[in-house]
Amino acid sequence: MLSSTNQLSDFSAPVSAVYVNSTANIFTENNSFGISPHLGKSSSTQRTPIPITNPNPNPLFSNASIYADFNGDGRNDKIWRNSQTGETAIWIMDGTNVNGYFLPSVDANWDFQIADFNGDGKSDFFWRNTKTGENAVWMMDGNNIFAAEILQNIGPDWNYQIADFNGDGKSDIFWRNSKTGENATWLMDGMRVTTSAFLAQTDLPWSYTVADFNGDGKTDIFWRNSSTSQTAIWLMDGTNFTGSYLQDMDANWSFTFGDFNGDSRADLLWRNQSTGENNVWLMNGGLFLGGTLPNLSADWQPAIADFNGDGRTDIFWRNTRTGENTAWLMNGSSINESAFLPSTNPGWQYSIGDIDRDGKTDIFWRDEQTGQNLIWKVDGTTISSSDSLAVPREWKLVK
Repeated sequence: MLSSTNQLSDFSAPVSAVYVNSTANIFTENNSFGISPHLGKSSSTQRTPIPITNPNPNPLFSNASIYADFNGDGRNDKIWRNSQTGETAIWIMDGTNVNGYFLPSVDANWDFQIADFNGDGKSDFFWRNTKTGENAVWMMDGNNIFAAEILQNIGPDWNYQIADFNGDGKSDIFWRNSKTGENATWLMDGMRVTTSAFLAQTDLPWSYTVADFNGDGKTDIFWRNSSTSQTAIWLMDGTNFTGSYLQDMDANWSFTFGDFNGDSRADLLWRNQSTGENNVWLMNGGLFLGGTLPNLSADWQPAIADFNGDGRTDIFWRNTRTGENTAWLMNGSSINESAFLPSTNPGWQYSIGDIDRDGKTDIFWRDEQTGQNLIWKVDGTTISSSDSLAVPREWKLVK
């Protein structure tokens, strides 16, 4: 699996463009576009200014394909999906202030990921019908869908991940066939597939995730074999790659990507779900420097943030049994500071992102039983808490 066998193919080609605004619906006749009293206040749609880069020194936090930012103001926006009706809505965030908008309704068979297909610093939507294999792109400007296009149908056996393999700042798509092990890429320019190519085929036990391990601005592919415990990296350059094996890690170890030394190269936080051990791999392409962190019991689950805005990702730990929360402020494989944060009910779910553009990650909390929402503005290990608009429980916070 470590040699490039790039073969150009007619794997896909874009078809019929459809240009719409945010009151149109390219999927269904039942378009219930409007503003819900539970989703914030309405304002007219208009072209938004040139995007503002988030002040965090790590470009990870200004990446509109990782952190939703529909108007390019450097603040993390929120995406809602109604599990009963298929409605989709977004919150354009300005600190704790919310502007809420409905988008066209999309039935439950459609899944999405955010992307930035034209490199304008504003998050777009890539939609995929998991039942039929249909694909579509919504190009976003704030709450306005200023253009949309239906792309080539790709069978439902193909899974996908948003990436940027050629480093042009425009999102591409990695495809993997869950039945055959085939792999392919679409290199995108806006709503157009400029290049489609098959990559080397890999056995089915290999699962994948994408990140940039050598800091060249091109997304790489991290592979893990569930049968053999092998791990490997493909360092990507467009549709070509160089592969290398890493250290074997057995199935007890799960991982999360971060950038703990702030060098713009993705690192790995490894956690042993059986023993509570935690390790860090500081990556440099296909090489890494390992470090050991304190053990935590299996009830503690990690997420990646940057609470002090220094460009080095920190670790937010949540105890899923007790509701306790703690933060580790990181410097490479060392913990500069650790502190307990206020506890929250174990049933509360959370998402992270910088909602006020101060370069520091904040935490958005949701009680899915009551619909209550809460915002923590974070400065290091100091929390400023405020209530946010309640949203009915059938609405799920998905990003």
